[in-house]
Amino acid sequence: MASVDIVIPCFNYAHFLPQCVQSVLIQGIEDVRIVIIDNASTDNSVEVAHRLAASDDRIEVICHQANLGSHASFNEGVDLARADYFMILCADDLLVPGALCLGVALLDRFQEVSFVLGKHSAPLAGNDIPAFVANADGWTLTDGDRLIEMCCRKMKFNLTAHAMLVRTSVQKAVGHYRPTVPLLDDLEMALRLARRGSVAELSVPLAIIREHTTNISQVMWQDALRRLQEYETVLDSFFAHEGSTMPNSPRLYRTVRRHLAAAAYWSAISHLMRGKRTAGMDLFKFGRRLDPASMLLPPIGHLFRTDGSLKRAKRFILEALGGARQ
Repeated sequence: MASVDIVIPCFNYAHFLPQCVQSVLIQGIEDVRIVIIDNASTDNSVEVAHRLAASDDRIEVICHQANLGSHASFNEGVDLARADYFMILCADDLLVPGALCLGVALLDRFQEVSFVLGKHSAPLAGNDIPAFVANADGWTLTDGDRLIEMCCRKMKFNLTAHAMLVRTSVQKAVGHYRPTVPLLDDLEMALRLARRGSVAELSVPLAIIREHTTNISQVMWQDALRRLQEYETVLDSFFAHEGSTMPNSPRLYRTVRRHLAAAAYWSAISHLMRGKRTAGMDLFKFGRRLDPASMLLPPIGHLFRTDGSLKRAKRFILEALGGARQ
């Protein structure tokens, strides 16, 4: 079987780190190297990391004397990668048993595949990993450009990019994570990698995100405007670089900006109906800047294009009608 490098960035996750590392070791891949990169933790993460390394010679530890930010750890991992395949696995996440072997098998079998994604799963609230059946037949292959087009045309940016198994040669060619994309850097990287070949998607998760109060993306997911702004940052960066060479790049870029504006419109309506006037008006301004035409008439098509939007719109309308009768 091919070799795999797993880079685990860590900052104050001493209490999560052992289970994260163990989730890699139980995958059954002998030629695996785990590199824990501690970003100047103030808890006992370094002590825990060294203890783990002492118990298994496949584990290495790198300690930063100053907090250089997550991108520094990601990009250091990219530079260190030397195995056939490469993954960044955050210390608060977990690999699903057996899933890594499935990803490796697909990369071994299909040389045109640049990276492997897993299926979405509910965040892990406790310590017990949900049981998944690792089915060797449960996967699909999609042309990278086709996947990008689908994401942009249907506003489906729910790629499980928080843990991707990447062909190392492709990762080296694509390069570093961009610090100009602060929160959805994994999504932007997935789009960049997709330009280099096909994408394999498993029917089971590759990794599970742990749900806790110190998730750095919690603020974004609770703030509709911030979330849309981060998507805009991703798309601006992608289409200014790798996406610019796609045959239909200008049209696709205009389309996805129009879809973001439509999402802002309906989110603004939702906020206004709940009495959140300032947030609603800020969302309207954001949408008008992206695509003024989308703000003139209700963009009904967005409700049918985006999963769950029609149901949410119906709920808000019913709530508004109920409030109007009182």
